[in-house]
Amino acid sequence: MRITGVSQTPTFGRKPNHAEMKVYTESLNQGLNLLGKQVDIILHNASAPAVRTENTGIGSLFSRTVREKFIPFLKEHAFSHIQQEPNGLRKANDNSPYAPEADTKNIFLIPLEKLASDEYGNILSKETFNKIVKDNPNTERVYYPYVRKNYDTALREAFENSKNNKVLSEEFVKFKSENESKYEQSAIFRLLSRENNEKNWEEWPNIDKTLYVNPNSEASKTRIAELKNKYQNDYDFYIFEQMLVEKENQASNRIAKETGISIIGDSPVASSAVEEWVNQKLFLKNKALGCPPDYFSPDGQRWGFKYYNPDKIFNKDGSLGEAGEVLKKKYENYFASFPGGMRIDHVIGLVDPFIYTVGAKKMTAENSGRIYSAFESKYKKKNDEEYAAILNKIVLPAAKKYGLDVSSIICEDLGEVTPPVQRVMKKLGLGGISVTQFDYRGSKAPEKNTIMPGSHDNSSFLEFVDSLFSNKDKRFMTKTRFLAEDTAAKDISNEDKKKYLNEIRTDKKKFISASFTELFASPAKRIQIFFTDIFGIAKTYNQPGKNEGCWELRLGENFENEYYKAASEGRAPNFAKAIADALRHRGLDKGNEDLMKNLDDSAKIISE
Repeated sequence: MRITGVSQTPTFGRKPNHAEMKVYTESLNQGLNLLGKQVDIILHNASAPAVRTENTGIGSLFSRTVREKFIPFLKEHAFSHIQQEPNGLRKANDNSPYAPEADTKNIFLIPLEKLASDEYGNILSKETFNKIVKDNPNTERVYYPYVRKNYDTALREAFENSKNNKVLSEEFVKFKSENESKYEQSAIFRLLSRENNEKNWEEWPNIDKTLYVNPNSEASKTRIAELKNKYQNDYDFYIFEQMLVEKENQASNRIAKETGISIIGDSPVASSAVEEWVNQKLFLKNKALGCPPDYFSPDGQRWGFKYYNPDKIFNKDGSLGEAGEVLKKKYENYFASFPGGMRIDHVIGLVDPFIYTVGAKKMTAENSGRIYSAFESKYKKKNDEEYAAILNKIVLPAAKKYGLDVSSIICEDLGEVTPPVQRVMKKLGLGGISVTQFDYRGSKAPEKNTIMPGSHDNSSFLEFVDSLFSNKDKRFMTKTRFLAEDTAAKDISNEDKKKYLNEIRTDKKKFISASFTELFASPAKRIQIFFTDIFGIAKTYNQPGKNEGCWELRLGENFENEYYKAASEGRAPNFAKAIADALRHRGLDKGNEDLMKNLDDSAKIISE
């Protein structure tokens, strides 16, 4: 039966009215069900939008704007998940979420507007909150120096005022008694960082540097007690911040159950600074995780992340060693926070990692390589079961503990995917990532994979398209030919196929439209689209290896209007059209004439 409700004389190039939107959303969901797809947006917390009166300089997926405006927008457009960045505590002077200070949570997730409301007993004054909003120097990007300073000011005020709030003060006492052991090391690390002028922990005095190497020694116990006593208020403040983040995390998960829009977490391959400080005896000496030299990085990539000694990850009998237990707790904490699933950053590093010698001027076969297959023969893996051990004995059991299976895990496998990694992922049923911007042909994407135009490490899709059309080289010709073959309607004539190919090669809008259709026509069951590409933003979010100007781009307050404007101009995906074209390509339009009519009507409203 055909769904009714689309107006006969719609006004194009605008948001559908209430009746039209009902048909639009139902049609998208029906089309996705036929195609066997789900669609996620990739949006980091810092990039989340905020209304002008609540814009403190940085976004949060826990904010009122996201709950009241952004999630309803996603529901209308048939999204099912938001893929966020790692939510670990940020370093004092590093904007990257992929090199955290600690595995405790990022305090910028705390929505300050809620603290200045009845919800939290107004523990943050309206005066302080309004001043932060008023003085915000940039509503389109995150200015981290401003955010760091003002979050510290606001949260300290909230903490002091919470002491006079009976409900919150009692809640804090209970929270601290139950969770202090979880947060102690991170809190002490932050205190010592300030006491040692934010120097790297390896430059601290020996007692501080080795404080948790033997925490039960008299010297360590005395120093820890001294720090807790000397900085008692700051120590409690740190735990208070984590209480607020945990409260908001739990509230967000409840909202996800109500709305059907859940958040997917992201587990960084990097060990945090606190993790390295506390467990320094468990890591390999003078070795770090990176990537080998390749076409994109002739000298290789030196990430600087310490790697656990394999002998400490597993005991000789295959049981978990000290480092294995650390990793187990770490992944259990990740999955506990995100019932929507998890992205595993650089899964290659969990199966067949590339290790280099710190300080070596150049990567050579003698000082770098795959630690389990070439670089260090004493760690050589004998079979795929051993290569899969970290995933099979640590990561997947952690997921299972919180009700998640392999379908809820996205493995970021970009880079040199070695044979052991390929075999392990296939045997465990794990899906990787297919990025079409990297010339990955959509029709070749495995069902288990997540397909996307690009991620946070790429140019925006519009920038990519401009670059491609400016050259029109062999790469352009090949990509457009594949794109036409993989998105054309199943039953059109050869003449129309040639015409369609020519349109894609001569009209950027046609190319963009076909590129989004490719995602829906592919075999991959999961689609993810970075926020810049959904909203037609021709700006790069992050450039690997660069810090300045990265991780700052945000969605504006008028994101909804911006989407409809960009979609009508052909700069953003018209989801109704992409799904309809994908159904025609796969021959699923036959027998679904009412659905196709509704999708086509909706596509016209969005695009014309």
